[in-house]
Amino acid sequence: MNNNRFSYKRIPFEYRISLAYLIIGLVWILFSDQFVSGITDDQDTLTLLQHYKGWFYVLATAVSLFFFTKKHLIRIRKAEASAKENEKLKTAFIENMSHELRTPMNAIIGFSELAVTHTEVNSETKQYLNVILKSSKQLLAIVNDVMDTSLLESGNIIVTKKQIDLYPFMQSIYNSFTPLMKEQIHFTLSVKEDDKQISIYTDNEKLRRICNNLINNAIKFTHQGCISFGYSVVDKEIEFFIEDSGVGIQPEIQTIIFERFKQGEIELANRTGGTGLGLSICKEMLSLLDGRIRLQSKPGEGSKFFFTLPLK
Repeated sequence: MNNNRFSYKRIPFEYRISLAYLIIGLVWILFSDQFVSGITDDQDTLTLLQHYKGWFYVLATAVSLFFFTKKHLIRIRKAEASAKENEKLKTAFIENMSHELRTPMNAIIGFSELAVTHTEVNSETKQYLNVILKSSKQLLAIVNDVMDTSLLESGNIIVTKKQIDLYPFMQSIYNSFTPLMKEQIHFTLSVKEDDKQISIYTDNEKLRRICNNLINNAIKFTHQGCISFGYSVVDKEIEFFIEDSGVGIQPEIQTIIFERFKQGEIELANRTGGTGLGLSICKEMLSLLDGRIRLQSKPGEGSKFFFTLPLK
């Protein structure tokens, strides 16, 4: 094939539009009333030309609309491709940064715990180590929240379901949180005897993350009293609950508390810390697991969060 051969497709798109407008303009002049009347005075010929003129307007409009639509679609596709590429780059960057941050943070947490529990240090040094340990865990929690939010937003989060024996699973969560409870708080796991043999088919890690977020919130906003959690069977679903005797949540805030970056009380949130992502992560993860979440709360009387998962 001769590469020098003329091809219409090789003409830039903008030039093609200009050429089309030029042709339309020339034909428009040829079909103008002044030009036609100067050629002939025959009424039948004029009527026929006017008929052709009408069809030309229809054709010209269709051609113009085609070119405009095609140009707009090309721009949309380019913008969509660019957005997808940017989303992939953003997700890859956050995943990489998350990994790079988690690795040293886990080392700091591990060696701090080792220093506190397995070495003989004076009280002042132990106090400093506990500050390092607490701050490191807070930073790791923030990294995890940002990572989960990014994956949920981009749709790149993976759901891996398997059969879980529910009571041992909840016991492991209870055992992990018991050492973190303040002395003024009574922490309990409440499950009916008949429900201790239940198994559930769901994502282990996401269910644990949901429970951890809700219990962490209860600890954050409860200074004394009690925190309890557990589950029961309700209408062929597993209904989990996390209840505390903390500060409670204002009614006007309860409608927005599951949105990203929203926290119950701004002033209180500033004192307790946090990203405001925990409850939104719970809601979005539950959506992936075919579940839902709700709350009951009164200011000064504590809060009770419920979430359900299908019983399969």
